[in-house]
Amino acid sequence: MKQSSIYISLCIFGVLMPWLFLVLFLGETNPSISLFFSYIFNNNVSTSVAADLLISALIFFVFAFSEGNRVGMKWLWIYIPATLMIGLSFGLPLFLYLRAKHLDKHV
Repeated sequence: MKQSSIYISLCIFGVLMPWLFLVLFLGETNPSISLFFSYIFNNNVSTSVAADLLISALIFFVFAFSEGNRVGMKWLWIYIPATLMIGLSFGLPLFLYLRAKHLDKHV
């Protein structure tokens, strides 16, 4: 199996899993942004996971811009909204997929 096929599969999985839980949250009575954030920072465990994801996303942005520029990729800004609107589980494999496709064309 090609590396790009694995990455696109992970992209799909990285969209479906977070959205599944978001849809479940939206199905609750009176969902709101304040309730969403209160759930994220509800206890030390969930706060730890949220902090880890935020730091990992920041590291990913630095890596994506650095590596993307190094190999000559375009549209590097697209990974910021992809990650912030869906999640790191989508933004990272999307970058890896597009990087693999870019390298396949230019090698």
